[in-house]
Amino acid sequence: MVKKDEYALDVKFADLKDLFKEGKGDTKEFDELSREMLDYMGELTIKGIKGDFIIEKISLDLWKDRVYHLIERAGLLPDYIETEEVEQIEDDSKWYMEDPDFIFPEMEPILTKIETN
Repeated sequence: MVKKDEYALDVKFADLKDLFKEGKGDTKEFDELSREMLDYMGELTIKGIKGDFIIEKISLDLWKDRVYHLIERAGLLPDYIETEEVEQIEDDSKWYMEDPDFIFPEMEPILTKIETN
């Protein structure tokens, strides 16, 4: 059984939240602590701990969401780059019918006879 002391997510998250709310420290400190938390949670996931695993009365997925949202609100994520949508062909499934190389003659169904011994 895993000891409760091994998980210090609540303390680290409280520190991260304080850095965000009160503006204590600089962005570098916030970035380092958030990376440390994400690395730790990533290691847990790689080890096979599922997202619904409860750590300190909160699921692992919720811990990940909480940290991500703080990082997002702190403005540490790169700007989202919108790309132009590629114009799609309306009926993409029929292109091969126009090419004579893809026209095959109709074939008679192949009937097989099963021989009994």
